Order: sequence, then structure tokens, then C-alpha cells
Amino acid sequence: MAYLSEWENAVEQINAICMRLFDKWCETRSVTPLVYLMHCWPMIDSTPNALRRLGETMRDLRRYHVDQFDEDGFRALCEMDDLLDELTERPAHIVGR
Repeated sequence: MAYLSEWENAVEQINAICMRLFDKWCETRSVTPLVYLMHCWPMIDSTPNALRRLGETMRDLRRYHVDQFDEDGFRALCEMDDLLDELTERPAHIVGR
């Protein structure tokens, strides 16, 4: 089995963070954060545009509804933001077959 590229690893980390947040926000019935998250996740693909949309949506959530999360949720959003910034600033090169 081949190792995942850095791009794929970062996308997997982002998806894992989204899943954790989704589970937590469902459990606590945090409707506003769930609406924001479900607006852009799960992602159909991991193109730069999809990642950019996720980043913009989560930044809006953090900016306008900071009172909706605890410290762990806020840290998870910041971690996701860092990963998304890395990916959208250095898009992967697609190589055709």
C-alpha cells in the first residue's frame, strides 16, 4: 500500500476534525455550528475550491458565533484553519494519466 501524499494526509486530518466537531455539535444540539458545517461538509471532493469554501464558512462561523463553542471546539477550528491555509496556498498538482 502506498503512503498518502502530504495533501491527502492534510485532507484526512481536516475530515477527522470535521467529524469530531459534527459528533460533538450533534451531541450538544448546537444547531448554528451544525448548519455552518453541513453547508460545506462532507466535501464531495478535495479540490482547492472545496477546501477554500470550507475554510471561509468555518471562519465565518468562528467570527460571528464565537460564543457557540468551548475551548476545545475553538482550538479544533483554529487547527482546521491552519491546515486549510496550507492547502489553499499550495494547491496540489494534478497529474493526468
